[in-house]
Amino acid sequence: MRLSWLGLIASLCFATPAFAKTWRLAMVPKETDNPFFMATAEGCRVAAAELGNVECIFRGNKHIDVRLQDKIISELLDQGVDGIAIAVTQSEFLAAHSVAKAARLGIPLITYDADFSAATLQTNPNIRKAYVGSDNLAIGQGLGMQLQRLRPDGGVLIIQSGRPDSPNLNQRVMGIRMALSGKTYTKPPGERLQGENGWREFRPPMHNFGHNVDALQDLQTVLKLYNDDLVDAFVAVGGWVQFSDTFRLTVEPYREALQSQQMVLVIGDTARQQMTYLAEGVVAANVGQNPFEMGKQAIKTLYQIVNQQSYQHTVEIPLRFCDQINYKTCLD
Repeated sequence: MRLSWLGLIASLCFATPAFAKTWRLAMVPKETDNPFFMATAEGCRVAAAELGNVECIFRGNKHIDVRLQDKIISELLDQGVDGIAIAVTQSEFLAAHSVAKAARLGIPLITYDADFSAATLQTNPNIRKAYVGSDNLAIGQGLGMQLQRLRPDGGVLIIQSGRPDSPNLNQRVMGIRMALSGKTYTKPPGERLQGENGWREFRPPMHNFGHNVDALQDLQTVLKLYNDDLVDAFVAVGGWVQFSDTFRLTVEPYREALQSQQMVLVIGDTARQQMTYLAEGVVAANVGQNPFEMGKQAIKTLYQIVNQQSYQHTVEIPLRFCDQINYKTCLD
């Protein structure tokens, strides 16, 4: 009888891992129809597989819509997820609605790629546990430095962004303006370039609200302005124009001008298809992050939080600076 009890106790001990809790950790991107966020989803799934007792839930809207993002977060909370990583679309709205709900329920939140605005964090420093991503001001400064390298005497540019109230994208716009003007701004998106160091913005930034088709239409407008000798540079703080299937068709009539850099395109993000255009010379430079690693680190950080382990409050993902010479190194 004693041996039987010992055997039973041993079997229960060895069986314990099979009954270990499975943590349901969610990622809510700004948009799902975007290769950048698709790569974060893959990172989420790989991290879940490596950890073993994690379910990766990747859920979002096809295009950027703060109200739909807020609804998705609220639904995930109702479904009893253990933690959520959010790429913030609009800081104040989320903070007042689904994020406040998460706080009431005691569900930990972190941000990735896009953090809450400085004003929101100052008002509520505990609104999220951690941020996983890159320095968005540095991304903008990198884009500006690439333009400065290509146009040392300055030029006339148009900036393209997503939402006008996106905290991380406004940081990038400000970084471009700081790099080109030599000035320091503290309030995003900084001030429109009016001739500093030879640089002038033809118009205020174009905003595509995360719609690739609209982003490409903006580029078509800019290229027509180039034909009229009104602009000679275009910089996008995200890769929307290059995520459209008809990007190559749009730039084809201007291929000679782009390859000779009479007209310069500098684009954010460094997805694989973007490196193809860089190799062809129709884009002068890309500055981006490593979204796959960002997705992995976001889930691993959430896992540490829900297991009450030590974790980093800021996990910085290094930037990638890609041009027509080193583009092959950016394919990893």
